[in-house]
Amino acid sequence: MSKLGNKETILILVVINFMCYYLLFMMGVNPIKATIQENKTQIETLQAEYDEKKEIVDSEQQYRDDIERLKAEKVELFATGFPNTNPESLHAFMNKELQANSVTISNINIAQAPRKVNADGGERETGIFDNTITIVATGGYSNVTKFIETVENLEKTSLLTSLSLSGNAAEMQTNIQYSFLSADKTETPDDIFDHQFGQAAGNSALFK
Repeated sequence: MSKLGNKETILILVVINFMCYYLLFMMGVNPIKATIQENKTQIETLQAEYDEKKEIVDSEQQYRDDIERLKAEKVELFATGFPNTNPESLHAFMNKELQANSVTISNINIAQAPRKVNADGGERETGIFDNTITIVATGGYSNVTKFIETVENLEKTSLLTSLSLSGNAAEMQTNIQYSFLSADKTETPDDIFDHQFGQAAGNSALFK
């Protein structure tokens, strides 16, 4: 076998060096690059989680202020709301006030729904009810407006949501709808709807 010349020797050394560098890259540098990329992804994920938790921590005072505000609003609702009661007593109250203002009832419809909040274990009632009362009646214009004024003067959380009148001023057909809040006032009784049901002998009225 002939002896290799200088050019051949240099070429072989270059090839060997290239292969060594290639093996070094494949065995060392490439895995390191993959590890760096993986670490970068983890860092970005952790940073996002940190930013999210920091935002919550930074908002702690705002949450506390909101809680105190909501507590105050609930106290106000309990203080200014009607007392919770059953539909029969609501009917009796409205009927009494309508009769006092010489307005004749055709129909009263009452719907109640408790307000609920999300809590551990599911929803729970707040002690506050939304009430909707629809009244169909007949009476003079001044009598109907006096009845509406009576309810407004109670200074409770009531809202006249619908009012329609038809006919002449002396004998008008009216449809009135109220929406109001009522609150569980067990500890601070409110007797606005307090009514004793009873029936005298020979009296077919629902209440007296």
